[in-house]
Amino acid sequence: MLVMLLALLGCGGGSSGSSTSSTTEDNLVPTITSISPSSASAGGASFTLTVVGTGFISDSAVRWNGSARTSSYVSSKRLTATIKASDITATGTASITVYNPSPGGGTSNAVSFTISTVTAVKILTTVLPPTGGNKSYYFILSASGGASPYTWSISSGSLPSGLTLDSNTGLISGTVSTSAVGTNSQFTVQIQDSLTSPQTATQALSINVLASLPRNDNPSACGGTDTATPISNGRLRASISPFGDIDMYSFHGTADSTVTIQTYADRLDLFKDNARDSYLDSLMEVLNESCSQLAVADDSIISGAYTYDSLIQGTLSYTGTYYIRVRELRGDGRPDLIYELSLSGAD
Repeated sequence: MLVMLLALLGCGGGSSGSSTSSTTEDNLVPTITSISPSSASAGGASFTLTVVGTGFISDSAVRWNGSARTSSYVSSKRLTATIKASDITATGTASITVYNPSPGGGTSNAVSFTISTVTAVKILTTVLPPTGGNKSYYFILSASGGASPYTWSISSGSLPSGLTLDSNTGLISGTVSTSAVGTNSQFTVQIQDSLTSPQTATQALSINVLASLPRNDNPSACGGTDTATPISNGRLRASISPFGDIDMYSFHGTADSTVTIQTYADRLDLFKDNARDSYLDSLMEVLNESCSQLAVADDSIISGAYTYDSLIQGTLSYTGTYYIRVRELRGDGRPDLIYELSLSGAD
């Protein structure tokens, strides 16, 4: 009898014959922390919107004012969506949300996207630095207004032999041919924005190719015999070399204009390898026409991060010539101490 009872109770490790049920985990309600871009010009072209947040899944849909847009899943923290030109025809704001389907799921918090009034497109670079034969040249032209991205071209004249203009970035670069020595190449740059009815603007520029580039350590206005390199709005590339080198630049500014001047060395990624490529620790000064110091910057906090680069931003006190002096903090100098200098707000 005891044996029979044990058998009926299933003792001895046999199967109980019970069944199990599976459950499906509910989708989360997503959240948005940021979008890029966060604004566009009315009348602009279609573009890709990047949404950063949490709780995204492969079926997440980015919504524009409540209507789904073609969306792509990148990760649980990133989505992209195609925003149509017809979405940004008029000024105002749009509501960006992300929707996760059931089970669970729901609609995220809303983030505003601004559609702004279009301003006239304008080329802000008015002066380009001179160069010499067989010298490397690198200058990114500056523009404002309209709707980016811009398309750049040479509408008349030509660049010095050996230089080219990148139609997408506005970068003039290359190695100047020795055959261009002694010439002053004059040309007109044209920019076209990406509005559905594109705007265009032009700017006459020139590049002087000298037989011998003078040192720009100390311009004559400061009591020396050297010549400061004239520049305007844009971004150039140079190096602090040889040992003890000092680079001096001049620009013309208008009283009450706000200028921003900064070096890029610590933040340079020349080889696109996410590694620091220049170990220049820059020291930058702004001087007046008498070469008296108006501002100085060493290391700076830029975009919330500590960097060895230098940043000066302020309002100009008079209309006239200003000087920018760049050096290595410790007085060092060698060819690999490369930097880029960016200027905005000048004439």
